[in-house]
Amino acid sequence: MNPELEEFLETRGIELTKTQKDKLKLYRNLLYETSDRLNLLSARDRERIEPLHFADSLAPAGFIPGDAKVADWGSGAGLPGIPLAIARPDTLMTLVESRKKKAAFLLRVIRELSLENAEVFPDRGEKIEETFDVITVRAVGSIRDVFVEVMKHLKTGGAILFYKGPRADKEMAEAKRMMEGFKVKKASVILPRGEERRYLLVSK
Repeated sequence: MNPELEEFLETRGIELTKTQKDKLKLYRNLLYETSDRLNLLSARDRERIEPLHFADSLAPAGFIPGDAKVADWGSGAGLPGIPLAIARPDTLMTLVESRKKKAAFLLRVIRELSLENAEVFPDRGEKIEETFDVITVRAVGSIRDVFVEVMKHLKTGGAILFYKGPRADKEMAEAKRMMEGFKVKKASVILPRGEERRYLLVSK
Protein backbone atom coordinates (compact mmCIF):
# COMPACT_ATOMS: atom_id res chain seq x y z
CA MET A 1 0.00 0.00 0.00
CA ASN A 2 1.11 3.56 -0.68
CA PRO A 3 3.01 4.77 2.44
CA GLU A 4 1.16 8.11 2.42
CA LEU A 5 -2.18 6.33 2.46
CA GLU A 6 -1.10 3.87 5.14
CA GLU A 7 0.13 6.65 7.43
CA PHE A 8 -3.05 8.67 6.83
CA LEU A 9 -5.30 5.74 7.70
CA GLU A 10 -3.35 5.14 10.90
CA THR A 11 -3.99 8.73 11.97
CA ARG A 12 -7.71 8.13 11.37
CA GLY A 13 -7.67 4.93 13.42
CA ILE A 14 -8.40 2.77 10.37
CA GLU A 15 -6.52 -0.53 10.48
CA LEU A 16 -6.59 -2.82 7.47
CA THR A 17 -5.58 -6.47 7.33
CA LYS A 18 -3.13 -7.76 4.73
CA THR A 19 -6.07 -9.22 2.79
CA GLN A 20 -7.82 -5.83 2.75
CA LYS A 21 -4.63 -4.09 1.62
CA ASP A 22 -4.22 -6.66 -1.15
CA LYS A 23 -7.79 -6.02 -2.31
CA LEU A 24 -7.17 -2.28 -2.45
CA LYS A 25 -4.06 -2.93 -4.51
CA LEU A 26 -5.98 -5.15 -6.92
CA TYR A 27 -8.72 -2.53 -7.21
CA ARG A 28 -6.08 0.11 -7.97
CA ASN A 29 -4.65 -2.11 -10.70
CA LEU A 30 -8.08 -2.67 -12.24
CA LEU A 31 -8.62 1.08 -12.29
CA TYR A 32 -5.28 1.58 -14.04
CA GLU A 33 -6.08 -1.16 -16.54
CA THR A 34 -9.49 0.16 -17.60
CA SER A 35 -9.25 3.88 -16.84
CA ASP A 36 -8.58 5.14 -20.36
CA ARG A 37 -11.22 2.97 -22.01
CA LEU A 38 -13.97 3.86 -19.54
CA ASN A 39 -12.82 7.39 -18.66
CA LEU A 40 -12.61 6.51 -14.97
CA LEU A 41 -9.70 8.74 -13.96
CA SER A 42 -7.92 11.79 -15.32
CA ALA A 43 -4.21 11.51 -16.10
CA ARG A 44 -3.44 13.55 -12.98
CA ASP A 45 -5.63 11.40 -10.76
CA ARG A 46 -3.91 8.21 -11.92
CA GLU A 47 -0.77 9.44 -10.14
CA ARG A 48 -2.55 10.07 -6.85
CA ILE A 49 -5.28 7.47 -6.70
CA GLU A 50 -4.23 6.19 -3.28
CA PRO A 51 -3.25 9.40 -1.45
CA LEU A 52 -6.28 11.23 -2.88
CA HIS A 53 -9.16 8.96 -3.89
CA PHE A 54 -8.60 6.04 -1.53
CA ALA A 55 -7.75 8.32 1.39
CA ASP A 56 -10.82 10.47 0.73
CA SER A 57 -13.08 7.43 0.36
CA LEU A 58 -11.97 5.89 3.65
CA ALA A 59 -11.52 8.97 5.84
CA PRO A 60 -15.14 9.04 7.14
CA ALA A 61 -15.49 5.25 7.44
CA GLY A 62 -16.14 5.69 11.16
CA PHE A 63 -19.31 7.68 10.38
CA ILE A 64 -20.98 4.49 9.14
CA PRO A 65 -22.61 2.43 11.90
CA GLY A 66 -21.95 -1.26 12.29
CA ASP A 67 -23.84 -3.71 10.08
CA ALA A 68 -25.26 -0.84 8.03
CA LYS A 69 -26.97 -1.22 4.70
CA VAL A 70 -25.22 1.36 2.51
CA ALA A 71 -25.79 2.74 -1.00
CA ASP A 72 -23.05 4.53 -2.95
CA TRP A 73 -25.07 6.99 -5.06
CA GLY A 74 -23.68 7.48 -8.57
CA SER A 75 -20.77 5.17 -7.84
CA GLY A 76 -18.93 5.69 -11.13
CA ALA A 77 -15.53 4.03 -10.75
CA GLY A 78 -16.55 2.72 -7.32
CA LEU A 79 -15.40 5.60 -5.15
CA PRO A 80 -16.06 5.65 -2.24
CA GLY A 81 -18.12 2.44 -2.32
CA ILE A 82 -15.44 -0.13 -3.18
CA PRO A 83 -12.82 1.05 -0.64
CA LEU A 84 -15.55 1.26 2.03
CA ALA A 85 -16.78 -2.24 1.22
CA ILE A 86 -13.20 -3.50 1.57
CA ALA A 87 -12.52 -1.69 4.85
CA ARG A 88 -15.96 -2.35 6.35
CA PRO A 89 -16.90 -5.98 5.62
CA ASP A 90 -19.66 -5.68 8.23
CA THR A 91 -21.66 -3.45 5.87
CA LEU A 92 -23.73 -4.37 2.82
CA MET A 93 -22.77 -2.01 -0.01
CA THR A 94 -24.98 -1.33 -3.03
CA LEU A 95 -23.15 0.49 -5.82
CA VAL A 96 -25.69 2.59 -7.73
CA GLU A 97 -24.48 3.24 -11.29
CA SER A 98 -26.73 3.74 -14.33
CA ARG A 99 -24.01 3.81 -17.01
CA LYS A 100 -23.76 0.27 -18.38
CA LYS A 101 -20.00 0.14 -18.98
CA LYS A 102 -19.19 1.47 -15.52
CA ALA A 103 -21.73 -0.85 -13.90
CA ALA A 104 -20.06 -3.75 -15.74
CA PHE A 105 -16.68 -2.60 -14.43
CA LEU A 106 -18.04 -2.53 -10.87
CA LEU A 107 -19.37 -6.06 -11.26
CA ARG A 108 -15.93 -7.16 -12.43
CA VAL A 109 -14.28 -5.52 -9.42
CA ILE A 110 -16.70 -7.23 -7.04
CA ARG A 111 -16.03 -10.59 -8.69
CA GLU A 112 -12.22 -10.30 -8.83
CA LEU A 113 -11.95 -8.94 -5.28
CA SER A 114 -14.44 -11.52 -3.95
CA LEU A 115 -16.43 -8.79 -2.23
CA GLU A 116 -19.30 -10.77 -0.77
CA ASN A 117 -20.75 -7.65 0.89
CA ALA A 118 -21.11 -5.62 -2.33
CA GLU A 119 -23.59 -5.58 -5.20
CA VAL A 120 -24.42 -3.33 -8.15
CA PHE A 121 -27.72 -1.63 -8.96
CA PRO A 122 -27.25 -0.91 -12.69
CA ASP A 123 -29.85 1.84 -13.07
CA ARG A 124 -30.77 5.30 -11.88
CA GLY A 125 -31.03 5.68 -8.13
CA GLU A 126 -34.61 6.92 -8.12
CA LYS A 127 -35.68 3.48 -9.37
CA ILE A 128 -34.43 1.73 -6.24
CA GLU A 129 -37.28 0.43 -4.11
CA GLU A 130 -35.06 -0.40 -1.13
CA THR A 131 -34.16 1.94 1.70
CA PHE A 132 -30.76 2.28 3.34
CA ASP A 133 -29.14 3.14 6.66
CA VAL A 134 -26.51 5.32 4.94
CA ILE A 135 -26.22 6.75 1.42
CA THR A 136 -22.83 8.09 0.34
CA VAL A 137 -22.71 10.96 -2.15
CA ARG A 138 -19.36 11.91 -3.69
CA ALA A 139 -18.81 14.03 -6.84
CA VAL A 140 -22.47 13.75 -7.87
CA GLY A 141 -23.72 17.34 -7.52
CA SER A 142 -24.42 20.00 -4.95
CA ILE A 143 -26.14 19.15 -1.68
CA ARG A 144 -29.22 21.05 -2.78
CA ASP A 145 -29.35 19.21 -6.11
CA VAL A 146 -29.36 15.69 -4.67
CA PHE A 147 -30.71 16.01 -1.13
CA VAL A 148 -34.43 15.59 -1.74
CA GLU A 149 -34.10 12.64 -4.13
CA VAL A 150 -31.56 10.78 -2.00
CA MET A 151 -33.47 11.38 1.23
CA LYS A 152 -36.42 9.36 -0.13
CA HIS A 153 -34.31 6.22 0.00
CA LEU A 154 -33.29 6.43 3.66
CA LYS A 155 -34.63 4.23 6.41
CA THR A 156 -36.11 5.96 9.45
CA GLY A 157 -33.11 7.29 11.33
CA GLY A 158 -30.90 6.90 8.25
CA ALA A 159 -28.25 9.36 7.08
CA ILE A 160 -26.65 10.83 3.97
CA LEU A 161 -22.85 11.01 4.00
CA PHE A 162 -21.75 13.88 1.76
CA TYR A 163 -18.13 14.03 0.56
CA LYS A 164 -17.29 17.68 -0.07
CA GLY A 165 -14.46 20.16 -0.48
CA PRO A 166 -13.98 23.73 0.78
CA ARG A 167 -17.35 24.82 -0.67
CA ALA A 168 -19.25 22.63 1.79
CA ASP A 169 -20.38 25.50 4.01
CA LYS A 170 -21.75 27.41 1.02
CA GLU A 171 -23.62 24.34 -0.21
CA MET A 172 -25.03 23.77 3.27
CA ALA A 173 -26.25 27.37 3.40
CA GLU A 174 -27.93 26.97 0.01
CA ALA A 175 -29.72 23.84 1.23
CA LYS A 176 -30.54 25.19 4.71
CA ARG A 177 -34.29 25.50 4.26
CA MET A 178 -34.82 21.99 2.91
CA MET A 179 -32.67 20.53 5.69
CA GLU A 180 -34.61 21.99 8.60
CA GLY A 181 -35.14 19.36 11.29
CA PHE A 182 -32.15 17.27 10.19
CA LYS A 183 -29.07 16.66 12.32
CA VAL A 184 -25.64 17.35 10.83
CA LYS A 185 -22.34 15.85 11.99
CA LYS A 186 -19.24 17.38 10.39
CA ALA A 187 -15.57 16.49 10.02
CA SER A 188 -12.75 18.34 8.26
CA VAL A 189 -9.70 16.47 7.04
CA ILE A 190 -6.50 17.32 5.20
CA LEU A 191 -5.56 14.49 2.86
CA PRO A 192 -1.93 13.29 2.49
CA ARG A 193 -1.08 15.76 -0.28
CA GLY A 194 -2.82 18.77 1.20
CA GLU A 195 -6.35 18.60 -0.24
CA GLU A 196 -8.99 19.89 2.16
CA ARG A 197 -12.04 17.65 2.50
CA ARG A 198 -15.27 17.97 4.46
CA TYR A 199 -17.59 15.15 5.45
CA LEU A 200 -21.20 15.86 6.39
CA LEU A 201 -23.42 13.20 7.92
CA VAL A 202 -26.99 14.43 7.57
CA SER A 203 -29.48 12.29 9.49
CA LYS A 204 -33.26 12.20 9.68
